Amino acid sequence: MSGKQRKNETYNIRSVALYCRVSTDEQARDGVSLDEQQERLKAYCRAMGWTDQVQLFIDDGYSAKNLDRPELKRLLQAVKNGNVSRIMVTKLDRMSRRLLDLLNLIDMFQNYEVSFVSISESFDTNTPSGRLTLQVLGAVAEFERERIRERVFENMLHAATNGKWLTQSPYGYDLLDKSLVINDKEADIVKRVYDLYLNGGLGFYSIAKRLNEEGIPSRQRKEWSIRAIKLMLTNPVYKGTLVWNRKDSSKSKRKDKDESEWVKVEDCLPVIIEKPIWESVQRRMGQTTMAPRAQTSPHLLGGMLRCGNCGSGMSIGFSGSPNKRYRVYRCSANKNKGTCTSKQYRADLVEKWFKDGLQQMVGNTPGMLLIMAKEAVVKSQKDQLEQKANTAKARYKRKIEAYTSGLIELSDLNEEKERLDQILAGLEKMDHEEFEAIDMDIEQIQTELNKKVNNIISAIELLPVEQAKGIIQTLIKYVVVHGDEDIEIKLQPL
Repeated sequence: MSGKQRKNETYNIRSVALYCRVSTDEQARDGVSLDEQQERLKAYCRAMGWTDQVQLFIDDGYSAKNLDRPELKRLLQAVKNGNVSRIMVTKLDRMSRRLLDLLNLIDMFQNYEVSFVSISESFDTNTPSGRLTLQVLGAVAEFERERIRERVFENMLHAATNGKWLTQSPYGYDLLDKSLVINDKEADIVKRVYDLYLNGGLGFYSIAKRLNEEGIPSRQRKEWSIRAIKLMLTNPVYKGTLVWNRKDSSKSKRKDKDESEWVKVEDCLPVIIEKPIWESVQRRMGQTTMAPRAQTSPHLLGGMLRCGNCGSGMSIGFSGSPNKRYRVYRCSANKNKGTCTSKQYRADLVEKWFKDGLQQMVGNTPGMLLIMAKEAVVKSQKDQLEQKANTAKARYKRKIEAYTSGLIELSDLNEEKERLDQILAGLEKMDHEEFEAIDMDIEQIQTELNKKVNNIISAIELLPVEQAKGIIQTLIKYVVVHGDEDIEIKLQPL
């Protein structure tokens, strides 16, 4: 008999798989050692008269919260290869602590004609009674784990609602007795990052690059990254808001949970960034940003100018004789499709009209500019309210399910309904009253607008076009050219 034939015959023998698992904390707490599990499983085989060849699959130091375990994966592959006739564990939770995972595994074993035996619970899935017992025990075990998880959640929720910080302190704060305390030196950097993004027109990359060039280290004494800057600019802790239970850590890749499951506590932490500034940063992040190629364009309105005739973007080009060429802005729909009849405009003239328009804005705040600002604010606030309403509806639906299951009291459900009604009432009021009823501080708006417009005018005069465009975007959303010296400047929400 050849070696290859002997190897194939051996490989085709269906063996008994003994699966053992222990996590580090389990071993320390309960003394459930791997050696003990192996001995119990082998003794059970002898007692039952099972003389099949035995294969060991041992996961040392792995939790049963998911199926991402190397030896379990090897076991499942052996099942698919047809090398296993029976799988044995000392207890049900050695294989999995989640009923759904366990049932899916057993279903797979059944498809490959592999029985599953748990010696502590004394059942075999080859029998109907064994399968029934398994499902009942699994349901009870999962119910108990859910109760434990709920108790842990309630304890952490209590800490969070009292403003206690439950993890490592973010940049800008120190942690003292589970409470955040402002670190003045780091807080100054946080304020600067927000200012560079909101008023300086810099993006994540440019801010990180500037801090690294100046030798300012992050919390871990590492260089700043795009991700670190983005996380800083989106972290509500800086406006005094604690948000907990935001991430789902039950899987290998952490993901955001549905917002209705978040725990939010307003005004419970020391404030580094005032709410209006923090919210303005979030609005700017939610706005459509200029394409990278347009950002580096040496033309002032490149990527920002739109055709007043059809609404398409206008691109830069050149016209005139070979010896006297000049820049022009031309409607993209006219240039590429021929579907627009708009004419081309000399770039230097359009840019002059834009600068003149900026000059007219200064000092004109009580008039048209204020109306433009109000419209921008209303749209932004309405978008935020609609998002809150969708989240509140989802949260109320979950509360109904919880009440039906007897997990919460009727008073809790009614409280959630009141919150939902308030949000929907606010949204309906905004639909009917539009922006006339929006409460705005005229003097504050005038000061803010004048400051931004003057910053833009100074940037155009003093800075390279690429840098000036970043500052322009902090206030100007886009510019529409309707005709000679007739342009419309659309503002970003303040």
